[in-house]
Amino acid sequence: MTGLSPILGPATQLGFVVRDVEAAVRHWNDVFGVGPFVIMEHGTAQPPPPTYMRGQEVSVELKLAFGFMGDVQIELIEQRNTAPSPYTEFLEAGREGLQHLGFWVHDHALATRRIEAAGYEPVYEIRVEGQALPIVYYDSPSLYGPMLEIVPPQWRRSREAIRKAVDSWTDGDTPIRFDTYADFLVQADVKFA
Repeated sequence: MTGLSPILGPATQLGFVVRDVEAAVRHWNDVFGVGPFVIMEHGTAQPPPPTYMRGQEVSVELKLAFGFMGDVQIELIEQRNTAPSPYTEFLEAGREGLQHLGFWVHDHALATRRIEAAGYEPVYEIRVEGQALPIVYYDSPSLYGPMLEIVPPQWRRSREAIRKAVDSWTDGDTPIRFDTYADFLVQADVKFA
């Protein structure tokens, strides 16, 4: 018997929205034995790059942490301001925890067409300077649950760099800290061109 071939490929990330990244990291270390985490104290960059919530430009300030449970990346997201975002909506609805499934797709255009045809609505875009394709968050039909995050193929390099940093870390579950994701990418020599 053969299984179905997922349209998006395997889910490669579980994204959790939390109120306190440091407490969440300790929980993942202590309860699940997951760690170390790479922590970005000030999100992707300073100042935060513009993102788009339902078409409106917003400036979202984040603290991020990334670790791995097997081959699945765990992302912990703490929003530090009140700008409209999928993260503030999630918290305002009284939730904390699993907020999205992330997919690093091979064909961005095909993936977005297929999931939009299936009823998923794009609500949040992260556009990175110099990158042709955005990272897109989709609201899921009610029967499904978490949002979907569609990540363009070139971002696999950043995921692999985080994996390498975690795998080569020799200081136990002590977090690996960077000011921003951009700083991490520079140190890891990740280039997207």
